[in-house]
Amino acid sequence: MPTDNDFTKILGWPGYRVYRHEISEKNKTLRLWVRRKRGNRVLRCPSCGRRVEDIHQVYEREVRDLPCFEFQTTVIIELYRIRCPNCGVKAEKVEPLPSKVPYRSASRMRWGRRVRVRRRDK
Repeated sequence: MPTDNDFTKILGWPGYRVYRHEISEKNKTLRLWVRRKRGNRVLRCPSCGRRVEDIHQVYEREVRDLPCFEFQTTVIIELYRIRCPNCGVKAEKVEPLPSKVPYRSASRMRWGRRVRVRRRDK
């Protein structure tokens, strides 16, 4: 059985780690809960850019829904609402996560081929 550390390596998001996973073989789904590694927890106010240490709320957001082998994979990332002394409570600004471009570009290529084949048939 794969461990959270194995899933962290497979996901390949620098600065993030999988801390929980759930596999449903019946439904062919995989859910991964992801949070920042300890050294990646510098929080800045999205409005003024000030470094903030006061976390107001922790919440989760589903950010990916990818096919992985035979499983439909959902990644749930832990995010923060921060309390800036200047600006008040704000949702943190998250750097763009690494994309899984091979998945998207492969499906676009298949879709594009289908469209071209259909056009030739007409």
